[in-house]
Amino acid sequence: MTIRVIAENRPAKSRHAVVFCCDEKYLPYAALAIHTLVRNNPVRDFDICITSLDALELPPALEGHDVRLCQIDVGDAFAGFPVSERFSVAAYLRLTLPHAFNTDYSRILYLDSDVFVVGDALKAIFSIDLQGRPVGACTDSTKWKHPGKATQDQKVLSINGPYFNSGMLLIDVKEYESKDVLTVCRSILETYGPEKIFFDQMLLNLALAENWAELHPAWNWQWPVVRPLFEIFIDVQIVHFITNTKPWSDPRGSLPIKYREQARRFFEEHFPQIATKTAPPSAQLKKRKVLFRLIKHITRSFTFVNGYNRHGGDIMKVVLPDRP
Repeated sequence: MTIRVIAENRPAKSRHAVVFCCDEKYLPYAALAIHTLVRNNPVRDFDICITSLDALELPPALEGHDVRLCQIDVGDAFAGFPVSERFSVAAYLRLTLPHAFNTDYSRILYLDSDVFVVGDALKAIFSIDLQGRPVGACTDSTKWKHPGKATQDQKVLSINGPYFNSGMLLIDVKEYESKDVLTVCRSILETYGPEKIFFDQMLLNLALAENWAELHPAWNWQWPVVRPLFEIFIDVQIVHFITNTKPWSDPRGSLPIKYREQARRFFEEHFPQIATKTAPPSAQLKKRKVLFRLIKHITRSFTFVNGYNRHGGDIMKVVLPDRP
């Protein structure tokens, strides 16, 4: 199985990289994510890289940001992997990044395209001690709400235990390759069958069930609508819009105006065809809606505090996830 970079606009310049995987459809959203990254982290000692299975052109919105654009050939690495209308083969590209860049980078921070980098300490993540684990990740929001309850993925296989969100992955390239994580993923797929595997996140959680490091939620602050105000207690670095509600697709106005307006301004300037679909800010707040949000926070306060206290205020602190 040969996985390699077959086209690039420039070589690697650093030993660390923030990497986005996308296709032409998601390229504008990756561009917005990179826009937020460079705005808040103007001085960087890491590469910013966009990877794809097909050839892409760097959009004008990213000119001047020294973004590395790479096309990766994965051969038949994903033959038989489940896909859907929402999740294409490109969703698995993150699994191959350590193999494609094993001579370029020692650490890779993979990010989904539906994120905003809102903090100014992104370069610090590359120095986090993963304690020998191949991947550092953040607990999925479902486990914040119900720590002892199996996720939908886990219920299918009648299992339980720690579970991370794969929209942000800090990858130690050497450790990842030594554990041959991609081969383990394929073995799991063959064991359970594609009908029981819900795409890359489930595969990675099964492959790394005993071998991932839990990072502070600041690195993947998953934007669940019911507890937005808890964000003020966190030194948030990366906001991840995990539901179908995005800053550019929020007809009910569920997300904070600041995120929707940042997206609208960016797309008006660089991708006007998307800007027309971005909802304008609400003229007024609705009293009942605000009260409902506050009540939701009250009912989930203890859950938030318990999850937060695993790391405290130290965004560099790693916790090894509890075993079932």
